[in-house]
Amino acid sequence: MTIEAQQSRVDALIRLLGLIILVFGLVLIYYTYTNAGDAGLASEIVTINYTLGFILSVVGAVAIFAKFK
Repeated sequence: MTIEAQQSRVDALIRLLGLIILVFGLVLIYYTYTNAGDAGLASEIVTINYTLGFILSVVGAVAIFAKFK
């Protein structure tokens, strides 16, 4: 196996993990938005969930669209 083939597999794995992280962040934001009023969550917890979801989404998007060398 050549180095280029190994690198392309690593790139694909990182992009797949980035996609999973992006989806997890978006799901966290969605469930926080839909259940914030129903569950009676404190506003601090809602803010933390939104922040974590946003950070996960950004990290996932960067991993998906980054150029690897």
